[in-house]
Amino acid sequence: MSSSAALLAASSHQIAPGIYAYNLESLPWRAMPRGTAREKCVRRDDATGLYLGMIQFDPLTRSGVHQHLATATSYFLAGSLTDYQGTTGEGNVGINLAGATHDAVSYTGCTLVSRLEGPVVIPDGGLAVHPHAASSAVHASNVEVPPDISVPLHATSPVPTRFPGVMRRPLFDYAGTGDDRRLCALQLWPRTPALRVAHAALTDFFLLAGDLRVNGQSVSGPAFVLFEPGVEASLSSEYGCLLLAWAEGPGRSPDSGAELYGFGSA
Repeated sequence: MSSSAALLAASSHQIAPGIYAYNLESLPWRAMPRGTAREKCVRRDDATGLYLGMIQFDPLTRSGVHQHLATATSYFLAGSLTDYQGTTGEGNVGINLAGATHDAVSYTGCTLVSRLEGPVVIPDGGLAVHPHAASSAVHASNVEVPPDISVPLHATSPVPTRFPGVMRRPLFDYAGTGDDRRLCALQLWPRTPALRVAHAALTDFFLLAGDLRVNGQSVSGPAFVLFEPGVEASLSSEYGCLLLAWAEGPGRSPDSGAELYGFGSA
């Protein structure tokens, strides 16, 4: 499915064909079903369960009981969530594998960016924070599989790349999920020269801070930038930036063959 099929197009800025940018400062908050959380959504497809956006919980907010039927990943910008396994908080990536079933509570309130790659279901008659969750039977999951895997971003060792001025922190390689994808953090140092990257598959950026130039157009964090399959883009930074990248396929330099997201050669 093309990413643009589920975009909230009125809020996007199309940098080039197949490349969309979303400034989170100007994107409006939307209420979520439980009434104690809100979202800034850039992609949602109720039929497939695909979702990409920012979610904010009020203090003492429950997510409601829900089950993930596919991989979900979230980066905690502020605050924390607690479930029966423990607490995941600011600066961590939380990973929910297919079958993960839980009810999470935010005691402090929290803000996170999330990417869901399939449906979420809630018990019949239940109410969960997820706006596209469907009421259905929640099947018992493998209790030996944790409901969340927490990965601290800044405790992950940076890996040099073959792109000048770019460091990569590998966060999740989707091993065991049935998908060959990558979630990583990229750090572009100030005055990083333009790097050409051809995207083999859908790729989503969340720009945490700094400035990213995409095809010569400046995007400042907080912002999402989305690349459709087959798009080639020029990426650079004048003042430096830190971003998260969800890549469903390799991003290679047409010049050197170097790969940016951790699929092959660095």
